[in-house]
Amino acid sequence: MGRRENPIETTEPALSRLAAWLREQREQAGLTYSQLAVRTNYHATTLQRAASGRSLPSWKVVEAVTGECGGDLKTARRKWVHANYWAHVPRPSGSRRLRAPRRVDPQQVDSFADLRRAMHEMRRKADWPSLRELDRRARDRGGRLPSSTLALVLKGEAPLRKPVFLAYMEVCGVREARRALWAAAWDRTNNARTPFPVNSRTYQSEFTRAMQSSSAGTSTDILFRLWMTLRTNLAADRDDGPGHSGAAGRGGTDDNPPVLV
Repeated sequence: MGRRENPIETTEPALSRLAAWLREQREQAGLTYSQLAVRTNYHATTLQRAASGRSLPSWKVVEAVTGECGGDLKTARRKWVHANYWAHVPRPSGSRRLRAPRRVDPQQVDSFADLRRAMHEMRRKADWPSLRELDRRARDRGGRLPSSTLALVLKGEAPLRKPVFLAYMEVCGVREARRALWAAAWDRTNNARTPFPVNSRTYQSEFTRAMQSSSAGTSTDILFRLWMTLRTNLAADRDDGPGHSGAAGRGGTDDNPPVLV
């Protein structure tokens, strides 16, 4: 059977289990990677990479290996879907959880992080269409969901705007009644982010109070952050005149507010 394989490289449990399972199927079938390559029409290097744990293999590769090795396709699909889920949704820091999180309830979400987790779940139920495929579906409906923008939204690196959220649910095949519940969840979450007006005056008073108490132990780090926040909000206030829209803190990002003294 050739030389012993290198240890599986991934630190992601679901991907590690998929790689180990693929190795087990090949070994039980008594095939080398070269022999399996002939049968599957995939290069031996591709098959070795699929079982290495370095990256998530495509379902087509997993399906081909499983079929030629006489493995159970339902088991293969379940393991691949699980690994694919965690490839798109990073685990919380320090998590050793082996199962995907439970279904997110739209009536209980209280953050845009929850909404993004729900978006990943919607995509999983739609059989993980590519971002380009989602954009194509949106275009067919007269809209747009640029894949580059959507990628940033799903990673939390761009605001989750309501039109994007609504279009995303539609192209993922979410039922209309369910979409209405999620739309209400977006409204509730977005409104909760700005319970009272926050502007430069708010931060100016906080900065003044912090300066007055600096001799009592207020750290220079906090003072510096307050000063930078004050400068930013002064600039925002200047831009927030006629012809400018958008209150600070709204729009679907998960940035934490500055720490006040």
